[in-house]
Formats: sequence, structure tokens, C-alpha cells
Amino acid sequence: MPNAHPCFFYGSLMDPRVLNAVTRPEADAEHYSVRASISGFIRHPYHNQPYPGIIPVDDPSRTVNGILVFGHSDLERHRLDQFEGSEYPRSVQKVQILDPVPAKYAAAVVHSSDNQHQHHHHHHHHHQGDDMTPAGTVLEAYAYVFEGPLEHLDRTREWDFAAFQRENCARWISASPDFATMIERSTIPLSSSSVSVTVLSSVQA
Repeated sequence: MPNAHPCFFYGSLMDPRVLNAVTRPEADAEHYSVRASISGFIRHPYHNQPYPGIIPVDDPSRTVNGILVFGHSDLERHRLDQFEGSEYPRSVQKVQILDPVPAKYAAAVVHSSDNQHQHHHHHHHHHQGDDMTPAGTVLEAYAYVFEGPLEHLDRTREWDFAAFQRENCARWISASPDFATMIERSTIPLSSSSVSVTVLSSVQA
């Protein structure tokens, strides 16, 4: 399971209250979260909504900061897909970690053209247990890039996470029918033969 791609979040899901409301993790879930950034994208507010979308730009120096979360189960990722909806399809993108990550999470998704080979001669100094993938490494990660009509985004300004936390988050979670609908959407079972959660948690044990 740790080998699945981590998920990069750049909007409302950076707030753990929102993320946990969507994924509803099992008690024994093991997630690992670090700061991360994605290059060649810009983040705009969605009109009349508290959340943003990112869209690609030609300038690789434009970056969007967010968080990278390792360890989501298939069921949690399915709930995220449903929550994000059709305007935000999930795709694999290159994301740079801004904090070190235990190699057991990150090793499988290091971007192959990265210069990770120069680190190999250090490995015999470490016990496997404390091996870390260093900050600055580029990993392959899932991201929900906005692909809806561009007029749905306010491209005159960039989205502000601090303002979202200050002004919108608690009110949106508690009072917004939109949020309730998105959460309901995320409860649609994985398949018609609905995978029972007991099966999933025993796989992780």
C-alpha cells in the first residue's frame, strides 16, 4: 500500500478538517503528510466558492504550494475522487517535497530523471528504518488539476489559503449545502458489489 502514489492537495483539502471529513480514515490508518509544491501551475479561486483550481501555465517558475499526503487507502482515494467531481480529474504530476519523507513512503515514486543516484553511496550509513528521502526531491503524485470551463475560475487573482482558513473553512463545513452534497457524493461505494470496509482494514493490518 505505501507504494501507491501520494496525493497533492492545494486547496480546501490542505485543511485537515476538510480532508478527514472527506476521507473518513479508519482508526488504524497511517498517513504521512509534508509540505510540497508543484511547478508550472497557477491557483485561482473558483467563482462564488471558497475553494480554488489549479491550471497549467507556460512559466515553470510559477509554483503552487500545498501538501503531499502518503498512505491513503483505495477507499479513501475513491472518496476523494467523488468529492472532487468531474471538473477536477485526478492525474499524475511531478511534485517537489519541501520536507524529508521516510523512504518507505517515497522511494517507489521518486521521479526517474531526478538525480537521486548521487545519494546512493550514503545508504550504508543508515539502518533501513531511518532512511529518509531528502527535501527537494521530485516525486510523482496524484493531483486534482482543474479541467472545467476556465470562466468558472476568477483568473484576476490567486487563491489565499490563510484567508480560506480564517474566513470560510468552518462556515463552509458546518453550514454549506454544497459541502454536504460533496460529502454525500464521496460516500458512493467503490463498486456495486460495495467492498466492505472490514476487508480493506484487514489488508492494511
